[in-house]
Amino acid sequence: MKTIVAVTDFSQRSGVALRRAAAIAAGAGARLLLVHAVDDGLPRHILDHRVVEAEQTIDQEAATVGGVNVSCEVVVGDVFWALHRAATQAHADLIVAGDHRRSPLRDLFRDTTVERLIRVSAVPVLIVRIDGAPYRHALVGVESDEGPELLHVLARFGTAAPGRATLLHAVSAPAEGLLHYAGVEREIRDDYRARIAQEARARITAGLKGHRMPLDIRIVDAPPRLAIADLVESAGCDLVAVSSHARRAVARGLLGSVSSELIRHGSTDVLIVPRIVSRSRGL
Repeated sequence: MKTIVAVTDFSQRSGVALRRAAAIAAGAGARLLLVHAVDDGLPRHILDHRVVEAEQTIDQEAATVGGVNVSCEVVVGDVFWALHRAATQAHADLIVAGDHRRSPLRDLFRDTTVERLIRVSAVPVLIVRIDGAPYRHALVGVESDEGPELLHVLARFGTAAPGRATLLHAVSAPAEGLLHYAGVEREIRDDYRARIAQEARARITAGLKGHRMPLDIRIVDAPPRLAIADLVESAGCDLVAVSSHARRAVARGLLGSVSSELIRHGSTDVLIVPRIVSRSRGL
């Protein structure tokens, strides 16, 4: 990684994200750009005052970061688009943001700024919730063969990469319900599920050679959201990495219920990697 962008609204949540971004920048040997956006919908005299205040505050935040090359920028415009433009112009390799305020009513009717960034971002976005210790154990949720892409992004954290990772795939046997309804014997259904799991493991392990991070693969028969929550709790995972499907026509739907659940209600840090863009950029 060459450039990491940390977005800040000067809240405590952003402070946690800044510390994590600085640790990753140090581990990856990357420069760190701290960005704050001021909404341009304010009256001009208030807008100018807010910009001056923000420039002073962001300089103070940047001064708390040690051990990395850090710069800061205050941008003006619609908050979401201004942040997206700043990250794009900086050629960011990673965007780091704090957890959003949880409001059930707002979550129902509109996305947060971070969610909007994730839906259009051409680079991975890391949502930070956990302060302090380096990452120990990453859960990498996979649907198919995206495991190598996700692991490669984690490896680019350098010395800040997790100590180990578990690839988790929640297997789905498409004909299971039909077999049960047709009265097929349990032993035959069990063999069918085992074959589906075996095929999934073979598909997922393809291309994993060369990854140095200690790695475990788990194939489970459970809904993905439950499988992720169970493994996070039982294995003590502090980071969950999944892929999105950015820049497709129906991006909102393809972000997926699992990704949306992790973004809005997860308890760990969450890394969202755009699948299509990661392939094209060699991530």
